[in-house]
Amino acid sequence: MRKVTLRQKFRYWLDYRMASGTASMVKLLLTLVLTAVIFVTALVLLFHLQADGKSAIAVFWDNLRSAMSSSFPSSDSGSLLYILLYTLLGLTGMVFTGMLIGIFSSTIRGRIIALQEENPEIIEENHTVILGFHSGEYALLKEMIKSTMKERRTIVIVENMPRQEMEQAIRKNVTVPKNIRLITIKGDTTSPSDLRCCAIPDCSTLVINTRNRGRTVKTLLATEILMMGSSRRPKIVASVDSNNRVFSREMLKENGVTMLHSGDIVARIIARSTTQTGIFDALLDMIDFDNYEFYFEHRPETAGLPFGSVVLSGRKGIVTGLYRGEQALNNPAPDTIIQEDDLLITFEEDPGDLVLDNPQERAMPDSFTEVPLKPIEEVVVFGINSSIVTILHELPDNIETIKLIGLSSQDKAAFIPEDEDFVSELTADYRNTDSDRNLMDMVRNAGHICILSDHRKKEEDSDTETMMRIIRLRNIKKKYKLPFTITAEMRSENNRNLITIEDSEDFIVATDLSSMMLSQITADLRRAPVFTELLSEVGSEPYMKPAADFGLAGMEMTYEELLKQVYSHGAILMGIRSREEPFRIVADSTMPITLKDTDQLIVIGEE
Repeated sequence: MRKVTLRQKFRYWLDYRMASGTASMVKLLLTLVLTAVIFVTALVLLFHLQADGKSAIAVFWDNLRSAMSSSFPSSDSGSLLYILLYTLLGLTGMVFTGMLIGIFSSTIRGRIIALQEENPEIIEENHTVILGFHSGEYALLKEMIKSTMKERRTIVIVENMPRQEMEQAIRKNVTVPKNIRLITIKGDTTSPSDLRCCAIPDCSTLVINTRNRGRTVKTLLATEILMMGSSRRPKIVASVDSNNRVFSREMLKENGVTMLHSGDIVARIIARSTTQTGIFDALLDMIDFDNYEFYFEHRPETAGLPFGSVVLSGRKGIVTGLYRGEQALNNPAPDTIIQEDDLLITFEEDPGDLVLDNPQERAMPDSFTEVPLKPIEEVVVFGINSSIVTILHELPDNIETIKLIGLSSQDKAAFIPEDEDFVSELTADYRNTDSDRNLMDMVRNAGHICILSDHRKKEEDSDTETMMRIIRLRNIKKKYKLPFTITAEMRSENNRNLITIEDSEDFIVATDLSSMMLSQITADLRRAPVFTELLSEVGSEPYMKPAADFGLAGMEMTYEELLKQVYSHGAILMGIRSREEPFRIVADSTMPITLKDTDQLIVIGEE
């Protein structure tokens, strides 16, 4: 048998006591101190070391007090044995006091850390729960805070990362006003047990921002388990980065879920921005909470009137469409008769700001003429990802040739089906793009260049590759005085800020766009069909067109005259983009408006 030494037995016993917790350690210390006090007391009484004739209890109490106060005897206190005993007692008390303070200090510190890391139990009602947090991306939270309109609100954020790390990142990058109580929760968004503390059945809004298709599905299922049997149900808005439908429309409607397919939306925005530099910034202004937003108003006085008359009568706001049933009609035909139950889709600073100036008396333009599209010789696309087919279909029909650059035939075959039909001619150039000579030859005839992010790579790696391409293309453009514009997809907000934007460039951050749209839809679910309609290939969409295309360059006119002139071409005026201002809304302008040759009009209309 293995021989166990006395030292090993003591160490084994001590380890067990230390691991048993604070109470066990304090109990052990008290036992040692009391043993020492009793031992000294017995010796004092046995050898009559105190001459004042105190009782045994009095001597024990004095010795215990000496130990607790860690007092030491003076040189003339008594005999040598007396001095040695009380010195031993003082040293014992000193060790006891030091260890006791250390134990309690460590315990309290550990408890404070545990309280900081422990998830609180949410007791509020009508709060907002955001499932999914991505460090470095704060657009969603910023827009959610703006949407509160300074009302008191509790926002709960859940992610599987330390609470303090989340809070520090948020406080460093987001200004949290006093009306917002921000609570972070460490937990797995797909685990019902981790989400139980969030009081999800009692919240007013549930935002699922996990992005990944599989994780979004699992998170939805986890929240459904928590809401089983509850009489209340929050409005649920979820975002996925996939273009494919996760659930059918019927299933989503039955469960009260609004699903935002951010991958599809970003692809459509990239396509529009490729040939319309600046439209991305205008769209961001249209969907953030800083100035104007989309609202829904019931105006009984408009029932029975043609839609065009109401559009032309709008002041201090813009009438952009009709909300009929659960369907959004953006810029319907001018002679569409407004029904009693229809809501006006308005674009205004605050709900109710819109003034309708005698809509009954507004005569529509005598004729409607389309703005002719100028042909675009060539669009060059660098990179490829799962959005490429959507982007190619969404590019304008007036492009003669679309050239895919720097792709292998395997990449093209993997992402673009052979039988896919496109309006424009599609060619591919597989030459090495590392050579400046090759690169120059590839973009020589380009009118517009689109750089897609490679989603197969890590975010940092793909953004670095994109930035390097932008720098090289800029050098070629300046060196050879080429006229092309650049539109680039970036995956990180921080990386976009690292590279300056020139006049003929748009850098699209997918997360910013989807986050802003997610917050808009969360504030009012009726905005979902409005944005879906605006960004679909069918119907009216946002466009940016030179003022010269409408024959308005150099002219001075009132807002009413400008609105009517633009509407005579079948489009609704949203704002003006100039060199001085990326997007300016003129619906509240009382001064004459002068359009320069370089000014562009942001409109909603047919292509």
